Amino acid sequence: MKGLRLLAAIMAVALLPLTVMAAPGPVNVGLQDVIDTVEKTFRPNRTSGMPPLVSVTADFFQRSTLAAQNREMRADGQMFFRPATSREPLMFRFDYFRPLRHEIVSNGRTLWTYLPENRQVIVSDVSPVFNPYTFDPERNQASNFLQGLGRISKDFLVVFSPQGRDIGGNYVLELTPRRATATIARLYMAVNGEAVANYVRSGRRIADSIASLGRQEWTFPILSTTVVDHQGNTTIIEFSNARTNILLSESLFTFAIPPGVQVVQPPQRR
Repeated sequence: MKGLRLLAAIMAVALLPLTVMAAPGPVNVGLQDVIDTVEKTFRPNRTSGMPPLVSVTADFFQRSTLAAQNREMRADGQMFFRPATSREPLMFRFDYFRPLRHEIVSNGRTLWTYLPENRQVIVSDVSPVFNPYTFDPERNQASNFLQGLGRISKDFLVVFSPQGRDIGGNYVLELTPRRATATIARLYMAVNGEAVANYVRSGRRIADSIASLGRQEWTFPILSTTVVDHQGNTTIIEFSNARTNILLSESLFTFAIPPGVQVVQPPQRR
């Protein structure tokens, strides 16, 4: 799935609290605060079964680099995303506008990858992967990065990256899979510094933090992800213009196959 391909020496430093200057005053931020800002935003509440963030739509810019060929590919588009709840699976849609139009859509049961130029759609059964009734977030490793946003510290060893923060004061995390994966050697995540500071100021209560954020795009705390695979290839996805907790119809996450398009079904894994 091309759309989505998103330590020890610094541990002592990484665990030290950092200070963020943000109104109304400075707050002390530690590594766990940054992790919590991400995880608690997407983790379903035990009472309601719903996460604080129930939907996201955002623009994205993607830059992929093939290490062996020293070649870079760029793309952009729009993302729609509904995190998993206690009753519904993860749903997402990536519409690529440039350089070639294509769509990656999943309702949590079926995944469609549509390539208009090839007049072909790849249809995959993902219900065993995203089914909220069979996936145990306490025991199972998330098989998709979007599925695992509410539990990154379980699936990855998380530390601050060597740079710690970017030029805008946002935190950069370095994540190493706790168990080997075929597609990820390392993952870097830029987390909005204002969202983290507001989480700390709100008494580390994520619902209060989200309710009091001054700008809606801060509610979606992830600014970018960088995936590095085992061959050294990188895929960077940057998010912008996020809108959160708006009504997204389920029909948005279902793909209607156009007439005359070839349907390809990958072989089932045994």
